[in-house]
Amino acid sequence: MRRHVPLNAIRAFEAVVRNGSVVRAASELCVTPTAVSHQIRLLEDFLQVDLFSRRNSRIFPTPGALANVARVTQALDLIDEAVHDMGEAPEQDHRSLSISVSASFASLWLVPRIGEFTGREPDTDIHVRTFLTRKDAETQDSELKICPWRGQPGFHAEPLVEEIAIPVCAPSLVDRYNGNMADILAHAPLIHMDRAHLGIEDDFPDWARYMNEYGLRRPNFNHGLRFSQSGHAIEAAVTGAGVLLGRSLLIARAVEAGKLVPVAEAYPQRTPTYLLSPLKPRDCPALDTFRTWLIETARPDAVLLAA
Repeated sequence: MRRHVPLNAIRAFEAVVRNGSVVRAASELCVTPTAVSHQIRLLEDFLQVDLFSRRNSRIFPTPGALANVARVTQALDLIDEAVHDMGEAPEQDHRSLSISVSASFASLWLVPRIGEFTGREPDTDIHVRTFLTRKDAETQDSELKICPWRGQPGFHAEPLVEEIAIPVCAPSLVDRYNGNMADILAHAPLIHMDRAHLGIEDDFPDWARYMNEYGLRRPNFNHGLRFSQSGHAIEAAVTGAGVLLGRSLLIARAVEAGKLVPVAEAYPQRTPTYLLSPLKPRDCPALDTFRTWLIETARPDAVLLAA
């Protein structure tokens, strides 16, 4: 007999991996962190495998968990969409829009701001689908996709914003080096982004390009922490683990809150993030309204740190 998969535990697992935090997952699911941890343990017991490694009161997804979470996210999206469609009366005239964004973009930028849009457009239903890999993004059937690449057959690409990349770190790390920014770049641990294995290629500079641009010399600059998700890299920087070459959109809230501070000049070349929409879209009145709001809201954040 086929065992029934515990759906609440699956939702807890997906939320923890996507958010990079039990606390943030609990907030999203409107439960306590203890409840989320309990659901994770239930799922691990059900599967008879560890999904997270636990170190210093923190948990990190195992390679097996990371390899499969994108399919879990897609499955949950399909369930949510099916349930929504079942409850939608035919005579209702709702405006609806489905969008695809990376998990990091969703949690770090879109979700904290989307309430502004829904407050202005209460009759518009927004279905946010997240992806971890380019393959996942390209298979999602959405009216709008926000991506760091511009090419996908059957889609039109337009620039959403041109972001800057700027070195940032926690105030505690600045204090550790007595406010000497040159010493921070020369000696503090560096945090790297490594997403090639996810099939995500973008033009955002890495530390090698940054160091070369400004003629900086540092032995073993390729050493340090490496993350495939921006949310995890930013969280590490906030804790003082090192210096991150951060994307302006994704670090904007942390900088505004004083959790991260710029420690050097931004990379001089700005890097576009794109909006992709189908060349033959279905009738979607909400698309233009959401696109306009998105551009108006994102562009000030993208250049905030360049001022």
